[in-house]
Amino acid sequence: MDRAAIAALCRELGADLQSLTGRSHALPVAVKVTSALAFLASGSFQTVSRLSTGISQSAMSNCLAQFLAALQRRAVRYIAFPPVPVPHRDPAGLPGVLGLVGAMHVALRAPADNEPLFRNAANFHSINMQVVCDRRGHITNGGAKFPGSCPNATVLENSALARLMEGSRAPGVWLLGDRSYPLKPWLLTPISGPRGAAELRYNALHARSLAPLRRTLGLLRRRFRCLAGGGLQYSPPKVCQIFLACCILHNIALRRRVPLEPPEGLPPAPTHPEPPPQPPPPPGPGAREGRAVRARLVQQVREGLG
Repeated sequence: MDRAAIAALCRELGADLQSLTGRSHALPVAVKVTSALAFLASGSFQTVSRLSTGISQSAMSNCLAQFLAALQRRAVRYIAFPPVPVPHRDPAGLPGVLGLVGAMHVALRAPADNEPLFRNAANFHSINMQVVCDRRGHITNGGAKFPGSCPNATVLENSALARLMEGSRAPGVWLLGDRSYPLKPWLLTPISGPRGAAELRYNALHARSLAPLRRTLGLLRRRFRCLAGGGLQYSPPKVCQIFLACCILHNIALRRRVPLEPPEGLPPAPTHPEPPPQPPPPPGPGAREGRAVRARLVQQVREGLG
């Protein structure tokens, strides 16, 4: 965040972060905001301590908790799914794309309850975060509550996003997802074993259209090193709260055109390997209609090749 963005955050969150005790040694709003941002950027309270002399680790922990709660109360201002979509027609991608859905595993310490559920296919504990973004990288929807052992398809099927798309499906628009997601009339996936030039071209356009999602997930990890480290030392609900805050700050940075680059002078963050690609889920409700929708798109691609 640049100075102007930090100042704007201080003004917006000031009422929530100001001390109500009137104590002379209460931390100013600006210190609380910058301390929380420094932790999210570095992933380490020790790094924050070096940057904020005189603030104890317990005080920084309180700053972070207040900051996260204040941002969470304002989430709907910054993360909003398009109501009545008029999707942008990208000549280099597929038409009718409302959003791009994907997943991101955020590592955390082994939870005390239901520990096996949080161990993912790469053998570390995580939460499987669902992310939807548009072609510009703005995050428009997210799901942050499912343990790392949950497949992407299960996360989607049990999300508010699926209920939204099933209940108010607009004609001619859809989400795009990779092979770990089920094919549906409102969620188009790549074709397994494509045959012919049109299906190959469809898959190429699908991959190109999905590229902004991959960039967005990569930017989240690079900008907010707390998401890329060896594991957040918090409970699952707190980790989900941290992830939501990072998504909000990502959107704020895009709106203000703040370059999403990591702070200078920090060593490379330790990272866990991403879990291996998930196998395609078995066909479920809506698969037949989804194949018909995808076939019509392939036909459009075929006519364009002709």
